[in-house]
Amino acid sequence: MRICIHRGTQEIGGTCIEIEAQGRRIVLDLGLPLDAPDREAHEDLLPQVPGFTEPDDSLLGLLISHPHRDHYGLAPRVRPELPVYIGEDAHGIMKAASAYVPGGHSFADPRFFRNRIPVEIGPFRVTPYLVDHSAFDAYALLVEADGKRVCYSGDFRGHGRKAALFESMVRNPPGNIDILLMEGTTIGRTGSEEGFATEDDLENEFLRAFEQTRGIHFVWTSSQNIDRPSISTPRSCSKRRVETASHSPIGAKSGSILRIASGCSSRRRNCSPTSSDTARTASSRKTCPA
Repeated sequence: MRICIHRGTQEIGGTCIEIEAQGRRIVLDLGLPLDAPDREAHEDLLPQVPGFTEPDDSLLGLLISHPHRDHYGLAPRVRPELPVYIGEDAHGIMKAASAYVPGGHSFADPRFFRNRIPVEIGPFRVTPYLVDHSAFDAYALLVEADGKRVCYSGDFRGHGRKAALFESMVRNPPGNIDILLMEGTTIGRTGSEEGFATEDDLENEFLRAFEQTRGIHFVWTSSQNIDRPSISTPRSCSKRRVETASHSPIGAKSGSILRIASGCSSRRRNCSPTSSDTARTASSRKTCPA
């Protein structure tokens, strides 16, 4: 097995990891860098991976960990017949948001992850692990091939409404890992050792703000961060006995996304947000044996 990290070691966002085994390859995420110019065309940012734009039978698929543009934003630049793997509800959110987000995108015929159910892709065995993140239906990915095991964390967090997913991963992680590729958005960030506000903390902050402010309250938050518009804000409203979000105006994009979230099927009832971006110790575009 060989690994090439095309982007994600020297910056937050734009993650792209190519893994090769037995002459076959898969790619984990194809993100748009956070500092990319605000324009529609980003062809010059597409990593030079054989099979992205021209047919190449050795490239077996693109695996998207979660629906944030810094992990899928360059996917529209690859040839449409390349197989794409993603969470079903994650793709539903991408599709609902595509009409409202610059560069919004959804895939024509994606193949869907199921929590902890392995997927066979050529010589690769990929097991998705549902994680808690501000993006709905996000996954860490365990990749096995050639007797090696690589775990890609994707983005994750431990302070959201679904912190139980993080705690479960800590208690029962994939074992015998040869290489761990882990997000590191907060590594070295000033004040990170003190921890981060939980959704309960934010709920109480909303409550204090509502109590101190007369009149109509407007809350501006990411509509894809399901915890924030669907739980924390309405609960703060109800504690103060004001109108809840269900009685307040909500954007068309938010409404579409919340309908997808509320329809998450019972077999995937743990579907929910996860964490941030991917930093590693390897240098950018460095190839290393696993």
